[in-house]
Amino acid sequence: MTQLSAISENGHSSGKAGRGRPRDVKKNTAILEAASDLFLELGFDGTSMDGVARRAEVSKQTVYSHFSSKEQLFGEAVHAAIAAYYPDRALAQLETRELEADLKAVCQTLANLLMDTRAIAMFRLLVAAGAKSSALGEIFWRSGGADIQKQLAAFLQTWVDKGELEIDDTEKAGQQLVALFKEPAHFRISIGIQKPLTPEEIDANVNDAVASFLKLYKALE
Repeated sequence: MTQLSAISENGHSSGKAGRGRPRDVKKNTAILEAASDLFLELGFDGTSMDGVARRAEVSKQTVYSHFSSKEQLFGEAVHAAIAAYYPDRALAQLETRELEADLKAVCQTLANLLMDTRAIAMFRLLVAAGAKSSALGEIFWRSGGADIQKQLAAFLQTWVDKGELEIDDTEKAGQQLVALFKEPAHFRISIGIQKPLTPEEIDANVNDAVASFLKLYKALE
């Protein structure tokens, strides 16, 4: 099995864990949490299924009953960590829908994800792994990043359809929106020359990003 063969077309890992409900939800969660910690601590190559089993306090057989390979486990761990930050989750918490408020809610949620210390650590892990092979990055992208990009483009399209935004390429515009609140802080933090942003600094970045984005794409009245 190649590293990518454990990932299905919908961006979720395939294999044993993808064939219905896990046998034990608590054990499944414990395995994912243990795997996430170990991948960040030891890297992908340094993490073993034995090590995950010990950290999760389950047997190796239990780990394999939930996840057929380390690649699949990595993909599921990534998806579990990212799914809570999807744009549709942020929008579901809003009682009313208004363009600027929606943009801020989505950006705030994504900024909290991308600027989290664990996300920065994962980014460093992927950069290091990418020097050897793109396989791990592909698993990461298809386990969450691609879904976020599609949802963000679809979210922007809803406001284009309402006539409040003028955008020819919503996928590209979504990437620009993320860059507006993410950089240069994310890069500087990743290479260790800037401290993690405070919640207040993240809020300020989001507000500035949304204001700039609206100047670019707000439909003229």
